[in-house]
Amino acid sequence: MATGQIFLRQATGLVRSLNWADALIMSLAVTGPTYLSYTLQINFVGGVDPGASILNPSLIGLLFMIPLCVMYYIFTITVPRSGGDYVWASRTLNPGIGFVAGWSMWVAFLALLGGVAVIFASTVVPVFFASLGYSWNIPAYVSIASYVTSHTDVVFALALFDLGCGVLITSLGSKFYSWTMIILAAVIGVGTLISLAYLATTSNATFISDFSNYGGVATSYQGILTAASANGWKFAPITLGATLVAVPFGVLQWNGFNYSSYAGGEVRSIKKGMLWGIVMALVIDAIANLLGMYWGVNMIGYEFNQAALALSSSGHWPFVVGPWLSFFEPMVIHNSVALFIVQLGWLLAFIWWMGSLLFIASRYVFAFSFDRMLPVAFADISDRLRFPLKATALSILVGAIFIYLSTYTTFVGDFLNSTAIFCVIWVIISITAIILPWRRKDIAAAMPGANWPIPLITIVGFCSMIAMGATAYWAFTTPAIGPSTPLSDVILATIFVVGAIIFAIRYTYLKGRGMNLLKAAAEIPPE
Repeated sequence: MATGQIFLRQATGLVRSLNWADALIMSLAVTGPTYLSYTLQINFVGGVDPGASILNPSLIGLLFMIPLCVMYYIFTITVPRSGGDYVWASRTLNPGIGFVAGWSMWVAFLALLGGVAVIFASTVVPVFFASLGYSWNIPAYVSIASYVTSHTDVVFALALFDLGCGVLITSLGSKFYSWTMIILAAVIGVGTLISLAYLATTSNATFISDFSNYGGVATSYQGILTAASANGWKFAPITLGATLVAVPFGVLQWNGFNYSSYAGGEVRSIKKGMLWGIVMALVIDAIANLLGMYWGVNMIGYEFNQAALALSSSGHWPFVVGPWLSFFEPMVIHNSVALFIVQLGWLLAFIWWMGSLLFIASRYVFAFSFDRMLPVAFADISDRLRFPLKATALSILVGAIFIYLSTYTTFVGDFLNSTAIFCVIWVIISITAIILPWRRKDIAAAMPGANWPIPLITIVGFCSMIAMGATAYWAFTTPAIGPSTPLSDVILATIFVVGAIIFAIRYTYLKGRGMNLLKAAAEIPPE
C-alpha cells in the first residue's frame, strides 16, 4: 500500500525549528538539574524510606539509566521522528504493541503532569512566600503561605495556573517557545548555581545556629530532634536494604533526560542536537543533583532531616510549610538579592517543566494521529505557528482532569502506579532495541555499532532491559515506591487494555474503508 494511503500526508508539516540548545533545555526542564529537583529528592527518599541513603539510590539509578541513555541516543539519531519510542516500537515489534506502549506512556506523562501541578500549588508556592516572609520579617507573606495550604480550591486554581503557563509557552509557535524556555532556563540556572554555592560553603554548625528562632518562631535544631522523639520518632540508621528499596526513586530522578527524543523530527543537526539533548542532559543533571543532595544533606544533617519529616507527618511541625531543603536553605542566605533569585528559581522550575512536558505530550498525540491510530484531526498543523494545536489541546484537557483528581481525590496517589508504567514501557523499548537488528535490518544498518558481532543497540538494549525490569519489579512490589494493591494493578492493566481497545477500533474502522493499519509498520513516517 502506498505511503499516502497509510499516512495522513507526504510530510508531517512540522519544521526543524529547534537547535541543540532547545533540545538540551527541553530535556533539562523535565529531568531538572535544579534546586527544585534535589530538594524534592531529599524529601521523597527521606520521608518515604527512613534508613535509606539519600545519595546512593540516585547513584545506582544513574547507572541504571546509562544503557537507556545510549539506546535512546542511537534510536533518535537514526530515526528522528515525532513520538520517538512509539515509532521505534511500532515499526519493529508491532503497530498495536507500539501504540499501546505509547498510549500508556502518554497517560503516565499526563498523570505526572497533574501531580506536579498540584505540588507546585500546594508546596512550591507556599514555600516561596513562607521563606521570604520568615527571612524578611513580612508576616503577610507567611499568611499567604498558610492560606494556600489550607484552601483546596486555591491549590486547584494555582495548579491550573501552572498548566495555563504551559499552555501559553507551547501554543504561540516555536520562536516564542524557544525564547521563553531559554529565559526560564537562565533564571533557574542562576538560582541553582547560587543555591549550590551556599550549600557547598555552609557547615552544619552554621545551619544549626541560623535555624534557632528563625523568623521569630521559638524553636531550635535540638528542639526539633527532641519533639520528634517525644512524638514517637526513632532514628533509623542507614542500611543497605532500605537503600536498595529506594533505587526506583533514584531511577525516576533522572526521568526526562531523553524527552527531547519525542521531538526528534523538529531538531536540526540531529546528531549534535541529541548529543546535547540526551547525553549531555543526563551528565548535567547528574552533576547538579548529586552535588545538591550531597551538600544539602551535609548542611542540614541526615538525622535532623529524618526527624523533621517525622515531626511534620505527626502534625507538630512549628512552621506553616513543611521541612523542605528549599525552606531550610533561605535560613543561611542573608543576602536579600541572592535569596530572591534562589527562591524565584524554585518557583519557576515547575512552570519551565510544564512547558516542556506539554510540548512532548502533544508530539505523542500528533504521531498517533499521523499514523491514523487516533482521529486524524489531532495531526493538524497550524499554518501560522507550525505547531499541532489540536494535539496540544487534547493533552491539556486530559492534564486538567488529572489535576482535578490529584487535588480533590487520592485516586492518583493511591491507585495509579506511574512508576511501573514508565518501567514497563522502557522494558518494551529495550526489547525493541534487542531484536531490531534482526527485525529491521534496513534501520539497524545505519546505527553506530551495526557491524559488531553483537550490535551495539542490542547490547545496550539488553542491559537496559535488566535494569528497567528490576526497577519495575520494585515498583510493583514496594508500596513505598508506588501503589501496590490489587486495585492499582487492575487500573494499571486497564490503561494498557484501553490502548489495545482503541487500536482495535481504529483497525476495524479503517479496514472497512480499505486501509490496513498494520501496514504502517512497514514504513517509517515521512519527515
